[in-house]
Amino acid sequence: MAGAAEFPTAPIHPRGTAIIAPEPTFHKYAEEPWILDKSAFHVYSERALAAVRDQMPEARIIITLRNPIDLMLSMHQEHSKRLVDYNVSQADMLELAAARNFQPSADDPQTWSFLAFPRLKHPTIKWAESLGDRVRIVPLSSIKNDPVATLNDILTWLDLEPLPGDTKLPRQNEGGDMNPSSWAKFLRQPPKFIITLTKILLPSQRLRKAIFDPLRRPGFKAKAASRPTLSDELRIDLEAAFAEEIEFLADLESHIDSELIISH
Repeated sequence: MAGAAEFPTAPIHPRGTAIIAPEPTFHKYAEEPWILDKSAFHVYSERALAAVRDQMPEARIIITLRNPIDLMLSMHQEHSKRLVDYNVSQADMLELAAARNFQPSADDPQTWSFLAFPRLKHPTIKWAESLGDRVRIVPLSSIKNDPVATLNDILTWLDLEPLPGDTKLPRQNEGGDMNPSSWAKFLRQPPKFIITLTKILLPSQRLRKAIFDPLRRPGFKAKAASRPTLSDELRIDLEAAFAEEIEFLADLESHIDSELIISH
């Protein structure tokens, strides 16, 4: 996906923003048979689909599906705890989305993430039809219902050894908000004179990152927080807006070859 962004990737990153591929590091690579590249954006990207289809014949694709309303609110929480310059509340985000009749526009980064990313039906069908057996579709409910069985189905598809049935899997990506304390804000956004002085004293960016990234990391650690509850009226409006996606998730086999679906 490196290059000019095909769509807004966040409320503060409009379409056309340069996506710079991270420098790969293989110092921990131990000849594992698969390398994972995880991104929520790939499934929406025509460029990513073309690259995988035409240049990566051995690649396998796993698409996880989630209730669109939950995905919308989770996306907002994720932006809120990761993006230093994004400070829009859930209520204000939903008000902006309602003002646009819950319809996404790639020219509006403020709402694109929350209105386009939950609409997974058409991109999922496109990947499945383009790549066939190289794709597996996994509803989030399957991971919740039986995570080990779900993972073992994926491992078997990848020709890897399954895990023992009593394996306890760790829980990742807990919800939360950006830490509002003064010390955390200081670590996230140090005063400009400190940044300038640091660049003078340590011209090497790689050295600055090696020294200061571990020191600043606690400032970016999310603080546990519950998500605000939706009113019944607003939930009804969102269910109407995402009706096609909700139907798709409820009746996957009507849209996707059942051989490509992993569900428990």
